[in-house]
Amino acid sequence: MADIDRPITITAGKQRVVLATLLLHAGQEISYDQLTDRVWDHDAPDDTRSALYTHVMRLRRVMGDRGEEPRLIRTHGHGYVIDVEHDCLDLARFRQFAQRAERAARESDLSGEADLLEQALKLWQNPVLANVPSEVVHRDDVPQLAEERVRTLERWFDVNLMLGRHGQIVGDLLVAADTHPLREGLRAQLMVALYRSGRQAEALKAYHNMAMLLREELGVDPGKELRALQHAILNDDADLAAPELGTDPGMARRELNQRMLAADPALIISSANARVAPRQLPAPPTPFVGRRDELALLDDACAESGPVVISAIAGGGGMGKTWLALHWAHRNLDRFPDGQLFVDLRGFSPDETPMAPEVAVRGFLHALGVAPGQVPDQPHAQAALFRSLVANKQMLLVLDNAVDAAQVAPLLPGSGTCAVVVTSRRWLSGVTARYGARHLALDTLSDDEARALLTRRIGAARVAAGDAAVSEVIALCKGLPLALSIIAARAAAQSRRSLMGLVAELRDEGLDTLDDNDPSASLPAVLSWSLRALTAEQAQVLALLAIAPGPDIGLYAAASLTGLPLGKARTVLRHLEQASLLGQDAHARYWMHDLIRRYAASHVPADTAALRRVVGFYLHTARAADTLMQPTGPLIQLDPPAPGTDPALLHDVAAALSWFDTEHLCLLATQKAAAEHGMHVPVWAIAWYLNNYQERRGHLHDQLAVLQTGLAATVHLGDPDAEARMRRLLGNVSAKLGLHDQAIDHLHHALALTDKTGNRLDEARTYRAIAVAWMRQENYELALDRVTRAQQIYHAFDESAWEGDALNDMSWYAAKLGRYDVARETVEAALLLAHRTRDRSVQGHALDTLGYVNHLSGNHVQAIQHYRDALRLLTEIGSHYFAANTLERLGDTYVMLGSHDEARTAWQQAVAMYQKQGRADAAARVQQRFEEPGPPTPGHSGAAAGLPLS
Repeated sequence: MADIDRPITITAGKQRVVLATLLLHAGQEISYDQLTDRVWDHDAPDDTRSALYTHVMRLRRVMGDRGEEPRLIRTHGHGYVIDVEHDCLDLARFRQFAQRAERAARESDLSGEADLLEQALKLWQNPVLANVPSEVVHRDDVPQLAEERVRTLERWFDVNLMLGRHGQIVGDLLVAADTHPLREGLRAQLMVALYRSGRQAEALKAYHNMAMLLREELGVDPGKELRALQHAILNDDADLAAPELGTDPGMARRELNQRMLAADPALIISSANARVAPRQLPAPPTPFVGRRDELALLDDACAESGPVVISAIAGGGGMGKTWLALHWAHRNLDRFPDGQLFVDLRGFSPDETPMAPEVAVRGFLHALGVAPGQVPDQPHAQAALFRSLVANKQMLLVLDNAVDAAQVAPLLPGSGTCAVVVTSRRWLSGVTARYGARHLALDTLSDDEARALLTRRIGAARVAAGDAAVSEVIALCKGLPLALSIIAARAAAQSRRSLMGLVAELRDEGLDTLDDNDPSASLPAVLSWSLRALTAEQAQVLALLAIAPGPDIGLYAAASLTGLPLGKARTVLRHLEQASLLGQDAHARYWMHDLIRRYAASHVPADTAALRRVVGFYLHTARAADTLMQPTGPLIQLDPPAPGTDPALLHDVAAALSWFDTEHLCLLATQKAAAEHGMHVPVWAIAWYLNNYQERRGHLHDQLAVLQTGLAATVHLGDPDAEARMRRLLGNVSAKLGLHDQAIDHLHHALALTDKTGNRLDEARTYRAIAVAWMRQENYELALDRVTRAQQIYHAFDESAWEGDALNDMSWYAAKLGRYDVARETVEAALLLAHRTRDRSVQGHALDTLGYVNHLSGNHVQAIQHYRDALRLLTEIGSHYFAANTLERLGDTYVMLGSHDEARTAWQQAVAMYQKQGRADAAARVQQRFEEPGPPTPGHSGAAAGLPLS
């Protein structure tokens, strides 16, 4: 290893990228491809290997790592590796301190834990890797590091609260909560510190501000942990008091957590630990009997050391795999204080393809608090971020219904502190061989276990009274848990009927076929009998639910699917749930076991009317929700809902966003089902009305797929207007994903279609979209030309609101080109139109642009006034995305006037908003300005006001 005992300045940007990448993975081989991606951001020269070698050679020279065999940066395999002592790296030392803090925590040495965490945090310098010019590094590496730091910061606050140091940390908490405004754990810690400091009113105000922010930004309410804390503060709960001097704070923490866990396993809040941890496990199954050996094996597997602890639970359908996994998970909740993640991978779902692992990873990231806008684009980067977030956490992952090892592998954490339980109907030998998983081959229940299950369901007295009948039921079901549960549900529903009478009915219905060598083959007979016991209406509803699109269904959608009044539908669903044919989760969503769904679906004729009703429900509710979110958006002419269809009633934007969040997967499945049945108008209309929601939430990959399906439908219809709209939206999302050639191709195709149809307004909208695409490539001449064409069309049709937007865009592009007089004249025209139409959105964006033009022209005092006016309007209308851009530009102008304190304040606010919006590159850029607040590079900050950019 080379010895370096002096500061070294690496002036070349690409050499800094190489060095940073190697140091982030010190001691590990980094391939040529990985380095190439980071050095050239996927735009590498033709001879990348030679160019990369040149950068490494120069880096070695600067660092004194010369000679025939370099000792610091070595060629290794298919890449390079850097050899440095861990003590030489702040990141490695940071992690060592954090690990030592964890050991102190296990020993209940809170003072030692606090000191170690503080030493770890002192090694951190923000912004991370700010002088490393690599988009890939800041997308794939920096967010993980930033998350690692803030979680350590939360631990430090937690321990200090335990030690009664609330007065010492309340100032730091105020800064941290402002910097990370959507982290409910930090806000909870701040509330506790304020309350203990005698500032109850401020603690409640902190909750109120958080609640308002969540509703405005995400359309959701605070989690129940934060709500419980607010309630405790309002009631001066004794548990919130600071620990008394001389008490054992470690013992206090354990006792309080045990008390809260006993009251509610999903609510583990102490006076010093109010972090939000994911609690995704479905409700524990009841009753549960037997499986002692299997439970013991799971206990042993969880206790073993190693990089990953996995228990692969295999068994045929109806064997009770999920039943066992969830029972074990719920009785071991105390082992996983950092949370539990659950996903149904739908490996054997009868009507859906298995879930792609990247979809499951994105779901886990959202559950771990990652905003959609912060999720990396590439699946490998998403998986890396997931592993970073769960590293060193005591968490449980339940991966239910997996189809194969390839589906499971990306979901496995790299930390030995996490436990993973996988259920599948297959062995998954790849998981056991590659990852050292323990294999648990699940068998049927023994006769004693089957009898115990029936006893728990129908009562000991009834089982004893009908002993012969019980024995025959056990013999017929062959120990299959699902078959026993269905029969027990039927017996419980007919409590006055003798068990022998039920057995006779079963025998008459042909249940002798249960006596089969394959336990899973016995279930259809049980299901056949179970369905025959239903009324005709209940059987019809069950059959329709089996073919409903999506993994689950809500009451309103079910009512439209079946054509029943809401109250009647609720009653029938309750009967099916009582018969163990349906399940209902905590959010009142109904779901069906895969085997029941497959069997019921195979016994129902095609019902196009039912499918049209449920498609109509999702389509018309989506239209209403989208209209609430963007009232001026163009509407599609749709046929009225079919009789029996009852779209959901939504009252405001928050309700619309919440509905979209809940039904997103069902909407995707509905579009797919509609496409399979040739319902082309609903297919492209669903894509149209989903677009705005998916754009706000950052579901860009789903958005691309939905729009591609919508485009295919418009081609089938031969509707050039609809095709032009789909291509315009596809151009937008393709540009956001960096697919510039595809974006321009779609947009030019859309333009040709509007020329063919003569739809001039759509032509104008397409020109404006093309302008944005070229702006993203920094081709401002082409952008200005295209948006000017859009403005001329809007003017001809007297579309003042749209013309104001176009004029504002024109001003921005002109300013980028240095044509300040033209830019000022154009934006003033936009302001006049906005005042005439009372369009506050255009007013806010135009004022921001006018500030930018004045800034570039040297009129800094006027620029500041315009920026402030723009901020006021943009904040009032909730346009926080563009307000952040304005704040950054305001800071730039303050610097030009020498007002550095005001600049820092504006930039700090901008950084907080950028981070909240998942715009890591923008946040890092502004953070770097804190250290060197010199004159800004003209035009460097933010995107154009008023442009639909992400």
